[in-house]
Amino acid sequence: MNEHTNENETFLVIGGAGMLGYEIVLQLLKKGKRVRVLDIKMLDDSRVEAVTGDIRDPRAVRAACEGVTTVFQTAAAVWDPALPGRVYDEVNVDGNRNVVAACQSLGVAKLVFTSTMDVVVDGARPVVDGDESLPYPAVVPKDPYSRTKITAEKMMLSANSPNLAVCVLRPAGMYGARDKYHVPNIIKTARSGLNIRLGNGSAKFSHVYSENVAYAHVLAAEHLHPGSRVAGQAYFVTDHEPENLFDFMAPFLAELGFPPARLRIPSSLAYPLAWVSERVSPKSNFNRFAVIQTCIDHTFSHDKATKDFGYRPIVSKEEAFKRTMAWLKKEWGKPKC
Repeated sequence: MNEHTNENETFLVIGGAGMLGYEIVLQLLKKGKRVRVLDIKMLDDSRVEAVTGDIRDPRAVRAACEGVTTVFQTAAAVWDPALPGRVYDEVNVDGNRNVVAACQSLGVAKLVFTSTMDVVVDGARPVVDGDESLPYPAVVPKDPYSRTKITAEKMMLSANSPNLAVCVLRPAGMYGARDKYHVPNIIKTARSGLNIRLGNGSAKFSHVYSENVAYAHVLAAEHLHPGSRVAGQAYFVTDHEPENLFDFMAPFLAELGFPPARLRIPSSLAYPLAWVSERVSPKSNFNRFAVIQTCIDHTFSHDKATKDFGYRPIVSKEEAFKRTMAWLKKEWGKPKC
């Protein structure tokens, strides 16, 4: 057992009913840990102490952090064109401020924060095998998700101290069971009849399976304590070889019965079309953010995580596909053709 762990400690997973949060819960339970969850959605799992609450409510956060030694903060307002802009600031900035304040005042020892690869993406230059030396964008991103996640990440790292050890994990494009955004957005587009490919297919994108991300979080927490090499650090989390986004998504769509995409739009045309789409239909998933993510290289390395706390993916790409597909079939079934 790690000298910095306690058999009687309680782990709090904020956002524990979500895709990543619940995988962290499951891995902690396998280790015999006592787990508490705070989420706006009630988690139906008798093995954990489930608390319904919102990180925007400081009293709910403080109550959830009482008696806890380690906090995993996975809750976030995730990029969604339909989400009001103010919600990103309320959740990703004010909410995380509540989490830091509660941890500091209650003497929580460890805080592991889930950030995103998007904090270093500026939309103008490709990222190839990016590492943690990449700076934040020189110009504040216009999209509220990236902007508020940068603010939150800076807040978390500055909270690292001799009393509260903090580290930040930056997953690449995450997918898995309970995915509400990444793969489902592609399925929604295909189901609407707009099964298209953007770009010439050369751009690569790093994905990571949710169970592998959860494993990285648990490992990081085990190595996290004041003065450790993990404290005050940020880490990218990926797993297998990057590939073009549409090549990655194609097997999921095929398994669900969607025909292959026949229409291709070059990036030079897709970007101005997305600009128009944003003005005509502001809540559409076809926007400049999506074009940038699919037509420019966004690949990252998890070498630092391997070096500092031994992270390596525990689920193969093939097994990750199989497990994700089983969940997708329950949620989506066959397309309505």
